[in-house]
Amino acid sequence: MARQPIDLATHINQNPGDPSDADFPVTLKPVLYRANGAYITVPKRMAVVREDTGTPLAVVSDRYTLVHHRRLLDAIAAATDQIDTGPVPRGIFLDRGGARMRAVFKFPSLTGSVADGDKLCPCIKIQNTYDGTSRITVHIGAFRFVCTNLAVGGGGAFAGGFMAVHSGEIPVDEIAQQLGSYLTGFDRILWTYQMWSEMPLDQDRVDQILEPLPERTANTIRERIAASANRTAYAAYNAATWHATHRMRSYRSAFELLRHINRGFQEHFPPSMN
Repeated sequence: MARQPIDLATHINQNPGDPSDADFPVTLKPVLYRANGAYITVPKRMAVVREDTGTPLAVVSDRYTLVHHRRLLDAIAAATDQIDTGPVPRGIFLDRGGARMRAVFKFPSLTGSVADGDKLCPCIKIQNTYDGTSRITVHIGAFRFVCTNLAVGGGGAFAGGFMAVHSGEIPVDEIAQQLGSYLTGFDRILWTYQMWSEMPLDQDRVDQILEPLPERTANTIRERIAASANRTAYAAYNAATWHATHRMRSYRSAFELLRHINRGFQEHFPPSMN
């Protein structure tokens, strides 16, 4: 079956959807094979099984951490229920028998402008899989409205985002805390972005921000900034946060880099400079 695309434009004015389709029981079971009339356990391997249908979804390492789709969705709902966000349009998509889940939550009542014709709407994008085909991904940021199209904008924003592999600790509660902090402070974030969008890029200041970072990370960010046609502090900030949300190997390193970038840009490009 072809993978169902996400049409973000269709979610702008929809009522909140029902995530119940993602709420089905999944468990890990030993993987067995039969030899000489007996069943033998395959070492260090587990099967991900959908309990309501008995369908095996994947074979994974015994270090795999099973995070249920509904747990992620409930964490987002719990965070937004504490905030006056208005209607929250969403799209929740399942494929591969429910093994893959993608969800987009948008907060249109909090939309604001960075510049004329450049509006940002806070959002959260989630991907979770039971078949190990990709990492858990959680991106907290904003969508930019350009004419009638939508494009990812705002980089990782102040709250950022992260990727986490399916092993070890999965920080579901931290996701919710980051989202709540981001939404309640979105007006302040927009104002800062507005100031940065009017500031010419000062490469010396950017180099001071990047200096403490590992050389490879700093150089990659510099290259992305240099490739941007928009020579403003805001464009440089987007390039740096994009690296944090898309290229780091763990949520801890992503959060650490985002904290450094946010602190650095606010110190070296204070809005009062403008």
